[in-house]
Amino acid sequence: MTGTGGATSAKPAGPLAPRTGRTTRTEPSRPVTGAATRTEPSRQVVTGTGGGVTRTEFRTRRAEEAGRYLGDAYGLGLRLGAATDGPEYSLVRTDAGAFTDGVVSLPARIEFSTDEVTDLTVVAVSAGLFERTTAGVDERFTAGDVLLVRPGGRPCFARHTGTRCATVNLSAELLAEAAATANPRRPGVPRFTGTTAPDPSLAALWTRTRAFVAETLASGVTSPLVLGQTGRLLAATALTVFPNTATGEGPLPADTRDATPGTLHRAIAFIDANAGADISLADIAAAVHVTPRALQYAFRGHADTTPLSHVRRVRLARAHADLKAAAPGAGVTVAGVATRWGFAHQGRFAAAYRRVYGTSPGATLRG
Repeated sequence: MTGTGGATSAKPAGPLAPRTGRTTRTEPSRPVTGAATRTEPSRQVVTGTGGGVTRTEFRTRRAEEAGRYLGDAYGLGLRLGAATDGPEYSLVRTDAGAFTDGVVSLPARIEFSTDEVTDLTVVAVSAGLFERTTAGVDERFTAGDVLLVRPGGRPCFARHTGTRCATVNLSAELLAEAAATANPRRPGVPRFTGTTAPDPSLAALWTRTRAFVAETLASGVTSPLVLGQTGRLLAATALTVFPNTATGEGPLPADTRDATPGTLHRAIAFIDANAGADISLADIAAAVHVTPRALQYAFRGHADTTPLSHVRRVRLARAHADLKAAAPGAGVTVAGVATRWGFAHQGRFAAAYRRVYGTSPGATLRG
């Protein structure tokens, strides 16, 4: 279904600034000629935080401009329908390369239709009403609902009324990696067979995971270790929450056959040698020539843990060694050591550290 008016999606007013680590304000757009009501110009602020992470804030009181900007930001072939000028529409978005996190506010009525979606987008509604029609099926979403915009999805018509929602975009590469980990028999980007969480507890799981990710990004951390883990967490959670072709199948015979002590020992050696790199479950499995599922079985059966739990344990030990070896006055900090070894949140790092070493990281650093 198409909208009732408007033009096809165009680039938002004002180019995005390069990721240089400084804040850039774009020139305000000119007033729309012939408009019945004069509205304030749009504002866009782009903050490059380094390490390939960029934060963008866009605000406008022009509904058509808001719709066009959203179409560009989310890769939508978009046509606007009825829309209301006046209230401030906004998008605050953090781009971490393989994934992005955003908060969208659409305080008045805005309608649009889409022809295609190029990225996977998960939307968690926190306020207002979001309605859409796809292939003749009408859906209504309110606060607490979580829904999926699928890659290559069918054309749809959508209406937002006083909506505020959190959005996450995931790259095809992240999804393919998560799918290969979940089911090596189905390589490639998974196909999602449903667009909503089938159970409220799964919707709540997504909301908690996304909040954790938003907190991580807000901390300003740009460590490749942290961002790599964060992206994989989002992709794995999406596969857990929404029905798809990659999950739900049983193990291969080779998965149990290859889950040997030898597999465990080779994997531990690989982890020890590469703990400072952004290694995933799939990377470890490929290094020891078994499937991710076989690797998981080997750790659970012979070490009573998981591969990624072991990775975190090794990194915690490396952080402990760095703190002990730090010379007074050398400028070493607990936060710096934690980030270096992939721990984004100092509170969680300190709690894990105390459980293992019986003291705080700061006490170790002070000697």
